[in-house]
Amino acid sequence: MKKILYSIFGLCAALFLGGCEDRLNIDQKGVISADDFYKTDADAENAVNNLYQCFCFHIAGNEGVYVALPVLFNEAGDDMLAAGNMYGDNDFGAQINEFRYDNQNEVISNTYSGLYAVVYDANTILDRLPDDSPVKKRVRAEAQAMRAWAYLMLAIGWDCPPLVETVLPGDAKPTNYEGGHKELLRWVAEQAEATVADLDERTSPTDKVGASKITKGFALTVAGKARLFMEDYEGAKNNLKQVIASNKYELVPTDRWANLFHESGDLCEEMIFQANVIENANVGDWSNKIQRTSWMWIQFWNWRTDKLASKPSFIGADGWGGHAIRADFAERMLANDGDSPRRKATFMTPDEFLYEMDWNGIDSDMTREQRETSNQIGIKASDGLYGFGGYFAHKIVPWPEDNEKGWYGFKNLTIFRYAEVLLMYAEACAVTGDNDGLQYLNAIQNRAGSAHVSSALTLDEVKNEKAYEMWIEGVRFPDMVRWGDTDGVVNNGKNIPSTKDAFFTKGEPKHRIYVEYSNPNNGPTGFVKGKHEYFAYPFVTISRNPNLKQNPSGL
Repeated sequence: MKKILYSIFGLCAALFLGGCEDRLNIDQKGVISADDFYKTDADAENAVNNLYQCFCFHIAGNEGVYVALPVLFNEAGDDMLAAGNMYGDNDFGAQINEFRYDNQNEVISNTYSGLYAVVYDANTILDRLPDDSPVKKRVRAEAQAMRAWAYLMLAIGWDCPPLVETVLPGDAKPTNYEGGHKELLRWVAEQAEATVADLDERTSPTDKVGASKITKGFALTVAGKARLFMEDYEGAKNNLKQVIASNKYELVPTDRWANLFHESGDLCEEMIFQANVIENANVGDWSNKIQRTSWMWIQFWNWRTDKLASKPSFIGADGWGGHAIRADFAERMLANDGDSPRRKATFMTPDEFLYEMDWNGIDSDMTREQRETSNQIGIKASDGLYGFGGYFAHKIVPWPEDNEKGWYGFKNLTIFRYAEVLLMYAEACAVTGDNDGLQYLNAIQNRAGSAHVSSALTLDEVKNEKAYEMWIEGVRFPDMVRWGDTDGVVNNGKNIPSTKDAFFTKGEPKHRIYVEYSNPNNGPTGFVKGKHEYFAYPFVTISRNPNLKQNPSGL
């Protein structure tokens, strides 16, 4: 059973009012004055519950109904394609994927504002809550560690965004962080490390509450990732090895790898921290509940089953078809993994799509020969699946269990899982010539059932393995930037594929999947070195704050 950590919406209103009380002199019934709050341990618990609820709203919920943060950090990678009904559909994501966004892109704006909303909520606690009891110290540590995570994402996304360590007045216009990118990451690491002594630790790998709150393991993961990104490999090893040595986290077994990305994997032994957006009966009816959930991720990340001959049985609902796996990446993973359970849970080959997948329109006992000529399987739409390159990604395509009322989901948003910790530690070891990381790299490969298991620990081996294990989990593009491995995205937006079925489009007697290419973009597309390493600051932010220097991608 999941423990709900989030308080009622009224507390959100009370805390936000505290930031503008000088402008509102109207007494409001049922609202707690900020001056009268933050007094007791109970106040502290309510404040941190509010912080978690606001985190869900801004990061895993309605800061872009499709959940902006994973769209932003996934779409820019060299391993996926934007997709949809046609060119122009889901364009907020396609702009990111094809590097034709500007400073008015809504995904960038929603992610940036959501992260700073978390900073504001954390700063409210840190400004007002004293540290005069163990409970208050722990709450302050949770707020500080959450703020450190927000700044980790801001740093890797925007380079040197303003560092705001207190609640600012409404007319403040902070400038870019002047210490430089690596020093901002150092600040993140030190802030997270400073919280470890006061945070709770997950009690065991079966502790579900410990995967839905800020713990020592979370803080050490934030610090380790920040130090890895600033190339402090010894510091990264120190932090990440503490997470490993805690024995509070485990890799799930091979037969449950696919469940990690669905409701049945929520808060399991591999999760270090998830935004717990599960339904809370105390919030009210569904119209209120969805205000703090990732409800429309189920549409964006799903296939457009309306373009298929019938609905695949594993899919929970029709969707917008917002993403696809790139053919070159799929082929590399296929060569590396073979028919590993991990590979088959990540994407299907054309043969697997047609002949191994369960289709609702056909009898499960139908032979392959009968399937080859059945009009109940395949891609029936004459225009095919736009953005698909001949392979069919389904790692995060929602299952029936992920649905609520058939059209919105309550799947938790994963912030960190243990596999990423092992891979980051292995990387730090590879760079420093420390063979200790090989056992953890091998653990990931063996759990995957991969055809390739590394015999030596090298940076290239870790890079490849991380790409396969963490596909579409928001880590690839930042890794590409820090490694300088951006050649694979210079042609994004050119030769966009559509996957079709010759049985329907050409009248052939048997199903045959093929790909056609188009070039609908008229303007410049593709990653430009020196321009696209960091995202644009949103137009609204730049307009209000002339002290903020725009990144090259927003000019």
